[in-house]
Amino acid sequence: MIGVILWSDAADQKAVIWCEDQGDLAFLSSPDAVHLPDTFFDVGDVVEFDVQASRNMRLAHNAIRLRQGVGTELRDELQAISMSEGVVGTSKTAEIIPFRIAHATRTLPDRETAHQLRG
Repeated sequence: MIGVILWSDAADQKAVIWCEDQGDLAFLSSPDAVHLPDTFFDVGDVVEFDVQASRNMRLAHNAIRLRQGVGTELRDELQAISMSEGVVGTSKTAEIIPFRIAHATRTLPDRETAHQLRG
């Protein structure tokens, strides 16, 4: 998978990655990574990695830097959207319509009418 580093802590060698499939974010940490670069990933780095689901998290493995610092706009745009909405995760575009089952009464035709309908 390909993604962009949204948050990084070089001292602890941890990062949060936005994934190209726009699913859940992936988490990268040194215990989960076999090969890490000499200089740890920074915000905006485009990375390629393997992803594994573990409990309710996505963990990134085998991360490789493809490009450095080109994805900072993504982080800035996501942050601006969350600030303008006031609450992270609130969407003004979705309308939730409750699903209700209508109980309709249906009368079945008598045998003679059913025979005429079949034809």
